[in-house]
Amino acid sequence: MYEVVKNVIRTGKFELHDILTKIDTLWLHGSLTDAERLSLVDLARGKADPAQSYAPLQAQIDALAARVKLLEDAAAPADPETPADEWSAYVQPTGAHDAYHNGDKVSYNGVHYTCTAPEGIAVVWAPDVYPDYWQEVTD
Repeated sequence: MYEVVKNVIRTGKFELHDILTKIDTLWLHGSLTDAERLSLVDLARGKADPAQSYAPLQAQIDALAARVKLLEDAAAPADPETPADEWSAYVQPTGAHDAYHNGDKVSYNGVHYTCTAPEGIAVVWAPDVYPDYWQEVTD
């Protein structure tokens, strides 16, 4: 088993935490000696690719949020008889993945607003917090 794990580590295609957990599991099951475990741990730490093993937390959150959104959209039943509400309720964004962009329409405290931020700007502020990026719309 030692040689198999060693060959995997040499490829560099692994996530550090994952491979260390697997090494410890093999050691606990008696498939590796203490010396083999230490050798593999040292090799894994030396060959670990930071981009693969230590993705920034916000990037991980954004990727997960995008996947959840896709799943929610796919699971949402299509009801052609009920038009979508043009003025969705304002929801405080938690990051760039769910921020508002130019042209987005929201209802905030009973008032309708359109986002007027320049193209490419993600807005995470409510209309009353940063009114420069929101235009009140009177019906």
